Amino acid sequence: MKINNNYGVYSLFNTMYQSNMSIFGNRLNKSIFPDNKANGSQSLGMDTLQYVNGIKSASKSLSGSLNKLSGSAFSNWTMKSSDTDVMKVSYSGNKASTLGPMKVSVDQTAAGQVNEGARMGANSTFEGSSGTNKFSIKIGDKTTELSVNIAAGDTNKAVQQKMADAINKAGIGIKASVMTDAPTGSSLLKLESEITGSDPKNSFTVNDITGNLAAATGANDVAREGQNAIYSVNGGPKISSQSNTVNLGNGVSATFNKASKEAVTISRGKDASSAISAAEDMVKSYNDLFSAAAQRTEDPKSQNLASKMVSNSKTYSGSLSSIGIGFDNSGRMTIDAKKMEQAAESGKLEQFFRENSGKSYGFTNQLTRLADNVSRNTSSFVSSSLFGSSQNENFWYSRFGDALQYNYLGAGSIFDYTF
Repeated sequence: MKINNNYGVYSLFNTMYQSNMSIFGNRLNKSIFPDNKANGSQSLGMDTLQYVNGIKSASKSLSGSLNKLSGSAFSNWTMKSSDTDVMKVSYSGNKASTLGPMKVSVDQTAAGQVNEGARMGANSTFEGSSGTNKFSIKIGDKTTELSVNIAAGDTNKAVQQKMADAINKAGIGIKASVMTDAPTGSSLLKLESEITGSDPKNSFTVNDITGNLAAATGANDVAREGQNAIYSVNGGPKISSQSNTVNLGNGVSATFNKASKEAVTISRGKDASSAISAAEDMVKSYNDLFSAAAQRTEDPKSQNLASKMVSNSKTYSGSLSSIGIGFDNSGRMTIDAKKMEQAAESGKLEQFFRENSGKSYGFTNQLTRLADNVSRNTSSFVSSSLFGSSQNENFWYSRFGDALQYNYLGAGSIFDYTF
C-alpha cells in the first residue's frame, strides 16, 4: 500500500512492527534526525518513536477504561449475601437481574473430624518411649506410616510438636497443631481433618506401631466426629451437605462460614468486580501515560502533558481518595484495594464516575478529552526542537507529524521514508 504526499512515499507494512523497530529507529535517526551523529544522540529517533507509540497506546487504553467507567462497568448484576460473615455467595449465571431474593438458614456448618490428645504438663519431661517411635494414621482404607525420634529429656510439648511436624509434612489431609494453655501450663496435640462431612470413609485413626507415642499423647482420642452442613432455603425442608459450598440453583452458589439463628437473604445487586477491574485498568493506563510524559524532562511538551494530568487529578483528589484512588510523591495513581471495594459495594464508585462523566468539567470528561487529544494529535506532545538543527527542525517535525496523521504508529505498523 503506497501513500503519496509532498514529502515522499510511505510504505506500510502491517505485521512487521516489533521485528523492525530497530531498523525503523535507525532510518529515523538518519533521515528525520540528521544531527544525531553530531550531537551524540544516536538513539534519539528510537527513543522518540518509542515515546510516541507509548503515549498513543496508553491514551487509547485510558480512553477505553474511562468509557467503561462512564456506564458499562456498572451494568452487570450479581447475587449478594446480606451477611457475609455467615455466608458468602458467588454467581456464574447471566440472569441475575431477573432473579428474586431467597432466604437461607444455616443450622450447622460442615466440619472434619477433630482429635484432641491428653492435656500434659507442657514443660514436664515426656514419660513415653524414647528413640524412634513409629505410628500410623489410617484414613478410610489408606494407611500412612510416620516416625518420630524422641530424645531422652524431651518435654511433652516438644514431643507433641515433633508429632505435629511429622503429620503436617506428610500432607495427608490432616492439620496438626499444639495447643497451649498458659494458665495451667498444659499443652495438647490437636488433629483436624481437612475433609468435611460425616462420611465414615473420611474418618481417621491413629495407632502405634513401635513405641507408645500415640497412646501416651492421646492422639487417637476423638473430640468431634465429622459432620455435614445443615441448611434450608425459603423455609423449606432441612438439607444436608458434606461440603460448606452448596449449589442453590440458577447459577447461585453459597459457602457457609458459620451457623446463624437468623436467615441470610440472597438478593441481586450490582457486580462490583467488573467496576473495580475497570478502575484498575484506568489507573494502570493513567500511570503508563504519566510515566512516559514525566520521564522526558528534556521535552517541554511532554512535561506539559504531565502537568495537565497532575492538575486535573489534584482538582479531584478529595473525591478520588473517597473511592480508594490516591497519588504517590511522583504523581502516579495508587489504589487502596479495601477502600475501593467498599466504595464499589456502597455505590460510591459508580456515583463518582457517572456524575463526573455527565458534566463537562467532571474528572472523567476532562481526562477523556486529554487522552483523546493525545491519541489523535500525538505529534503535538513532542517538541520540534528534538528534530534536528534549528534551520531544519520544523521541516523534519512536520514530516514526522504528517506520518502520525496516518495513524501508522497507533496501528502498530512500520513505515519507511523515501527521499
